[in-house]
Amino acid sequence: MGLHWLKGDLSYPSKRISLAFAAVILVAFILPLGLYLGNWNFPLWIGFIVWAEYFALGAKVDTWKLIIPSIPFGAGVAAAWCSSAVVLSTVLAPLWGPVTGLYVAFVISGILWFPILIYGLGWTHAWAAGSLAVFNGFTLQLALYFTGALPTFGPMGNPYWIIWWSCFWAIAMAYVGWFIGWFHVVLTFPKRSNKE
Repeated sequence: MGLHWLKGDLSYPSKRISLAFAAVILVAFILPLGLYLGNWNFPLWIGFIVWAEYFALGAKVDTWKLIIPSIPFGAGVAAAWCSSAVVLSTVLAPLWGPVTGLYVAFVISGILWFPILIYGLGWTHAWAAGSLAVFNGFTLQLALYFTGALPTFGPMGNPYWIIWWSCFWAIAMAYVGWFIGWFHVVLTFPKRSNKE
């Protein structure tokens, strides 16, 4: 048996292990990462989202060319948006209260960051073709930030630290998700076609 199966390519015509059974094996391996690491438990839902993204973008190892550069762009724009809103809310909160002030700060700072996110898709081929990954990076950073589902590390009392720590953690967990997608296909031990 050659090492062609390490390509993580779902387009091979047959598998030695079914995709469904490979998923069971895979979940048995990755579930402990969300259960036994204490403060550093992985938010596995991020991994599962990017696992699905791996399949949505073609289920081939080459998806890294789209996912790896696109996730940080989306997550970075989301973190910059949150940071701008926090800065602006220090001015608006005394006028309208903490919740409304923060809401208005997000709306106003969104005027800057949403066009950057949208127009930025055209800046590189990876971001254009990987727009799903860009928006996943954006939403995953926001999800971690607003839920606080990240390890306690560093100066957690600093709002900017939390924003950028959640950005880093979203990117890291998304990369784990890409690995999960690749490993899922590898676990099927796909067979080469007779034409290869």
